[in-house]
Amino acid sequence: MSTIDTSSQATTPPNSSNLSNRVLGALQSLGRSLMLPVAVLPVAALLLRFGQADLWQAILQNPNATGIPFLADAGGAIFGNLPMIFAVGIAFGLAGGEGAAALSGLVGFLIFTAVFNDFIPLGKGAHNNNMDVLSGILMGLVAAWLYRRYHTIRLPDYLGFFGGRRFVPIITGLAAVVLGVIFGFVWQPVQAGINALGVGIISLGPLGPGIYGFLNRLLIPLGLHHIINSYIWFQLGDFHGTHGDLQRYFAGDPSAGLFESGFFPMMMFGLPAAALAMIRQARYPKVAAGILLSAAFASFLTGITEPIEFAFIFVAPVLFVIHALLTGTLLFISALLNIKIAFGFSAGLIDYVLNFTKPNTTNAWLVLVLGVIYGVIYYFLFSICIRVFNLGTPGRGEASTGLSADWILPESQRGPAPSKEKAKTAAAVDSSDTLATQIITALGGGSNIESVEGCITRLRLFIAEPDKIDESTLKSLGAAGVMKQGKVVQVVMGMQSDNIASSMQRILKESGAEEEAEK
Repeated sequence: MSTIDTSSQATTPPNSSNLSNRVLGALQSLGRSLMLPVAVLPVAALLLRFGQADLWQAILQNPNATGIPFLADAGGAIFGNLPMIFAVGIAFGLAGGEGAAALSGLVGFLIFTAVFNDFIPLGKGAHNNNMDVLSGILMGLVAAWLYRRYHTIRLPDYLGFFGGRRFVPIITGLAAVVLGVIFGFVWQPVQAGINALGVGIISLGPLGPGIYGFLNRLLIPLGLHHIINSYIWFQLGDFHGTHGDLQRYFAGDPSAGLFESGFFPMMMFGLPAAALAMIRQARYPKVAAGILLSAAFASFLTGITEPIEFAFIFVAPVLFVIHALLTGTLLFISALLNIKIAFGFSAGLIDYVLNFTKPNTTNAWLVLVLGVIYGVIYYFLFSICIRVFNLGTPGRGEASTGLSADWILPESQRGPAPSKEKAKTAAAVDSSDTLATQIITALGGGSNIESVEGCITRLRLFIAEPDKIDESTLKSLGAAGVMKQGKVVQVVMGMQSDNIASSMQRILKESGAEEEAEK
């Protein structure tokens, strides 16, 4: 056995797998942390839209109706300070919700911006020498890293007050001064490179949005789609100093919205039609309907698609590839038809109605035409593939999945209830804690879990020994899928994943404290 191990080690580059796992894990953590600042966009978009005159003119059918300036200013305040929000949100998210890290991100961003502006070359086109959201992402990352490194630092007694967490904003501020000087000198050519990338994407015409739409869906299982979204939404293009296709749209840019419009027919019609196909092809239609009808309505109304997508990503990857391709073609055709409409939250009916009359929205009525056409395409393609390949979509039962007919989402929405005996006692354990404890056990115990983070619909973990994971138990607890990439593991637990992760973190922390106390 030792001989085999030695030869295996000799043919494998040392730590190469571990390095790739760490890189992927870092990218996934960044993608997850980006969701916190992005979550403020819906309220910003709503306030901004309800403050504009054209909306009230359309609602009241009165061309003389005026807007509500204070609402527009409230929404504009968020869009105008997105870099700072990103700095605080990313630092907060990557540091596990620590307030000291968030404060450090804010301090670092303010100092960095002031120093950067002192050194960046001015003159013609100076508004382009602006890092925008990238400056917030940079300082959020720096603050989170410095927090993890120094939040337990001990200083000499006469400086003891400034030790621990208090030291993090100080060191972040000093780092921000250095980075502000460096980026002030080097940013101009970097900005030129970013602009060239943006020009290259835009010069592809409708193909640019098409490629983006395909990659956006394809990266969902890895959780990396948030990273590509951040560039398209917040950096692509320029409109009077405002960057990003989404930000430019809300700033009134008549050329913006091409990279979002194609998502509307997919989310409002395509995925609901796919859900209908899965229900019609189910061996247990009532089970499938109970799982998918509410998810289809959520997709249509709000643009929340992950409950549907994770119903087939793992059990039927061929459907997921088809879905990604269809999304890419939708964005391509929408751009070809010059459909321009964007969203503050997601491409559902609410955003569609709110932004339909926006002055820089064009050909939005074609969304409905494309939606009906693609709804039919989704329905028949999904139906044919499920039937021909006998795919294990919800309600298909043991013949396809090897599990019970209703395994995929109901438990992931509510978690297992406590036993009747426990429920009768006042000391019954909270169901989320019960589920979290059971998941920890299925993952090989607390000692096997190096870290856990929650996203919208999945747990992201670093696992010491992935072979110890009991996947069948995880699926019996409601996991829609388990994906392993070395030590990086994702467990899809539905919309309650973030709460489960919080419970797991607390339980692991408490068990770790007990072990320390025993020592």
